[in-house]
Amino acid sequence: MGVGATAQGGYLLSGVENNNLDSDKIVKVYWAGVKYAVDSQTDLTWSYYRVTQNDFRIPPECSSTAGFRSSCAGALDEVSLYVDHHFSKRFDGYAGIAYSDVSGGLAIAIPHKPGVPYYYNNNIAPTIGIRYAF
Repeated sequence: MGVGATAQGGYLLSGVENNNLDSDKIVKVYWAGVKYAVDSQTDLTWSYYRVTQNDFRIPPECSSTAGFRSSCAGALDEVSLYVDHHFSKRFDGYAGIAYSDVSGGLAIAIPHKPGVPYYYNNNIAPTIGIRYAF
């Protein structure tokens, strides 16, 4: 069969490639959170997230000497705290902060070559704002 040819002799204009990995890539996502009402107008929310992936390249060339790749096992951890104060039924203000950290294959700066990590493996993301609900 020629490139793009089907068993019936026709040609495909597009397709999906499902076999681009050496082995199965397994990504697991975990999260937990707690919301606490301080009073009738103020809520605090804490949350934790974790993402992990396995080594999915065969053979796994994952070491500091070989240079970590995005196909290496890795993890992302994030924790956040958020406060929301309702001034009225439709108007509220909020503030929060999130901290995240990546390691292993999830800490590789794509599309750079293997072994090129991010400049920083962690991040602090504050936010503040007001909201009017219609």
